[in-house]
Amino acid sequence: MLDAQLNIKLLEMCSRCGACYSICPSSLNLPGYDPRAVIKDILKGDIDKWLASKSIWQCLECHYCLEMCFQHYGFENAMTALRTIAAKRGLHPPQVKRGWDMFVKTGRLGEPVLPARKKLGLPDPPKSGMEEFKKLCALLRTAKEKHAHKGHKAHNE
Repeated sequence: MLDAQLNIKLLEMCSRCGACYSICPSSLNLPGYDPRAVIKDILKGDIDKWLASKSIWQCLECHYCLEMCFQHYGFENAMTALRTIAAKRGLHPPQVKRGWDMFVKTGRLGEPVLPARKKLGLPDPPKSGMEEFKKLCALLRTAKEKHAHKGHKAHNE
């Protein structure tokens, strides 16, 4: 599953380089956070311990690794892939679920602080776009149902 999301050849080159380690804010400030160990385990096919680890959620997605990487691949690609798999398996911090629930409910990841915006001379924020999001979700559900129905119908013929 992970092979489909990552370029293994680039990860092999990545494991021999490690340039990102010395500039990664998480590596520099969080004891035990080591991109090199994650990459080596991915290459060995040993990802389960990382899926259950808080480390994969500590990547700041600051893109420093991407900028430093001579392949322009970046360690964050591996972390994003691991987080995606972990989330699909329900192995995510409660904050991730709360953020998703808020987004589905309001179309936002947080509520803007209106008095602060006014004090700074900022205009009111735009509408959330929630209605458009609900329409897209409904279209996606309909498309999935049609696809599943076609597959079921073809299987029975």
